[in-house]
Amino acid sequence: MKIIIGLVLSVALIITGFYLWKTSKKNHRMAPSVSNMLWAGFSMVFFYVVALMVEVARVVLFAYCAYYISVAWLLFFLLYFSLEYTENFLEDIVRKDFMMILLGIDSLALVWNFFSQKMFGLKVEIVFGSAIIYKPDMHDLFFVHYAFMLLITVLCLIGLLHRFFTAPSFYRMKYFMIAIIFGGMVVLNIKGFGQSLDYSVLAYVAEMICIYYCAFVYTPQRLLPKTLTKVTGNMSVGILALDLEGRKIYSNRIVEEYLNPFDPLQDDMSRDLEKWCREQSRNHTDETVFEETFYKGIVPRFFKIQLQRVEDNKKQLQGCYFIIQDRTEEINELKKKQHLATHDRLTDLYIKEHFYEQTEKYIKSHPEEELYIVCTDIKDFKMINDFFGSRMGDAVLMNYADKIRKNEDKIITYGRLGNDNFAILMKKEDFKEEYFDLTTQEAFAGSTYSEVAFQIIAYAGVYQVVERDLLVSVMCGRARMALNTVKGSRTHKVAYYDNVLRDNILLEQELSKELEEAIAGEQLQMYLQPQAVADETVIGAEALIRWNHPTRGTLGPDVFIPIFERNGLITEVDKYMWEAACKQLRKWQDAGKKDLYISVNISPKDFYFVDVYQSFVDLLEKYKIQPKSLKLEITESALMMDFERHRELINKLRALGFVVEMDDFGSAYSSLNMLKDIEVDVLKLDMAFLRQSQNTERGQAILQMIVGLAKRLGIPVISEGVETVEQLRFLADLGCDVFQGFYLGKPMDVKQFESRYL
Repeated sequence: MKIIIGLVLSVALIITGFYLWKTSKKNHRMAPSVSNMLWAGFSMVFFYVVALMVEVARVVLFAYCAYYISVAWLLFFLLYFSLEYTENFLEDIVRKDFMMILLGIDSLALVWNFFSQKMFGLKVEIVFGSAIIYKPDMHDLFFVHYAFMLLITVLCLIGLLHRFFTAPSFYRMKYFMIAIIFGGMVVLNIKGFGQSLDYSVLAYVAEMICIYYCAFVYTPQRLLPKTLTKVTGNMSVGILALDLEGRKIYSNRIVEEYLNPFDPLQDDMSRDLEKWCREQSRNHTDETVFEETFYKGIVPRFFKIQLQRVEDNKKQLQGCYFIIQDRTEEINELKKKQHLATHDRLTDLYIKEHFYEQTEKYIKSHPEEELYIVCTDIKDFKMINDFFGSRMGDAVLMNYADKIRKNEDKIITYGRLGNDNFAILMKKEDFKEEYFDLTTQEAFAGSTYSEVAFQIIAYAGVYQVVERDLLVSVMCGRARMALNTVKGSRTHKVAYYDNVLRDNILLEQELSKELEEAIAGEQLQMYLQPQAVADETVIGAEALIRWNHPTRGTLGPDVFIPIFERNGLITEVDKYMWEAACKQLRKWQDAGKKDLYISVNISPKDFYFVDVYQSFVDLLEKYKIQPKSLKLEITESALMMDFERHRELINKLRALGFVVEMDDFGSAYSSLNMLKDIEVDVLKLDMAFLRQSQNTERGQAILQMIVGLAKRLGIPVISEGVETVEQLRFLADLGCDVFQGFYLGKPMDVKQFESRYL
């Protein structure tokens, strides 16, 4: 039996040593305290085994002395472990250095007992019927040691019980376990005091194991959800754990907000999450990511959902957990950025690049459809900005964009290419020209200018998508080529790109390239159309132009002048004609023909791209001609643009001695108003007005009124387009002063003019 007890105690010794070794590997703040207790416990068990198994009295006496010293130090380490571990109030009362002095004295007393046996000796006792052991024979002085040990024990219990009642509820269990085993150890020690065998040794071992577990292993299970709630409560993502039946195991605050049962959005989400978790049993993927959209009414919410499997040690699915991220704000912000990157900020139509991209995709995906690309812009849009300001110009653009959107059921896609340039892709069958009309009321809707009498004209160029491999930019370019052919027209607002138009555009490009060479090579030739008084005496001429092209022959102004007016090269032509007229006047004056004059035209674009005043000043200085011999024709429509500036320029030219004629009088809507505000020297009646007025009494009356008004103002009248003698006599009877037309002579070169009239 003695051998069995020795084996049990040896096992206890091994267990204590094992935990001592494990503690030495811990990097933990409690490791030093636990190691000290385990060393003391190891020594206690070791020396008690020696005391039981050895039969040499002096060795046994030494073992018991060492045993009681180990117990004392074990209790001391246990006390301060409990005080440190529990942060107990006793730590300030029970001074560690004082207790170590008392413990040192006690240990010396036990060492002294080995020599004196004043505290205890040995006596022989038979246990289990036949086993002989030595047991301590306590003397009165031993009880001082025993009382000191009881004091330490009581302090340990007080510390543990205090912590039990003051600790958070999650941690009470571990203090309860330490206290129960410690209490059992004390009971066994007291009950076994004076007995042959001290079973409290085993209780000491159990206590050490319990302390090791509570210090390094124990985690209260009820703390887990609280900890998770604390950790995940402020997270921006939702955490949800479900079992295979769809029952919720854990969820954080975000998920609770998402899965509100009274919200249809969350109800849909909850149902889908449960379904996905059940389906995960058939899916062996560790992680699945969803991008899902849920609707709250008609408002979408966007979520990124990560699903993770939860498996046991046998790889059997136990459930799953979700990481749910609300990406609504992020995606809406991304959509906003994408929208801004693809849409015009003013009109909210596609920008040029995105329109090209969308159009290309549609054309490629619908190879059988007949499609139109329509490009539009607004006549004289710059003038709108100049007259009414950029804010009003912006309003016109937005109103025009709204006009386009009103027909978006017939339009595939549309965009703003820049300024007042818009582009539309639509089916040929859906195209109607009126879609692109813009009334003044529509253009100025919602503004203080809604009643303004400013004519708004929107032009459109149409390209039928035939060559589908062309770049969309090229298709739009062709549509704009068509548009440019009607830009400025009052009767035609829509033009279609075709082969004839293409040839005309090619001609326009070629002539534009050749103009510089034509001027340098004197291919441009001045023609003169005579102007005469009523008796048909020629008093001057209007300078007109012909182009003696080296390959195309003689080109009339109707071929190239409109081209140059559109692209701005008309200024080069006009400057050439001004100088040609001055050269010819200089020759006539040198030949004594000082009474003859030449009229030259000033185009509307000249006012913007040429310093008109300085140009004529330079010509006067260069050719030394009489200013009155060079008459300047300015169209009524040109004067309407930038009215104040033009009036100032006319006054300066008249002050130099130039004769200023208002050409095409009667062609505009405000002729009389212009006549009131601008002082000119001559009125030149529009040919079209003459043709329209001579056949009706009303027209004749209006014509007579205009001529009469000019006479009262002291302004001579030139009538152009006189083709018959009857017209000449009719106009002369009305009071016209000078006449021009085929009846008096067609435009002719200078030599012919001089031979006939000089």
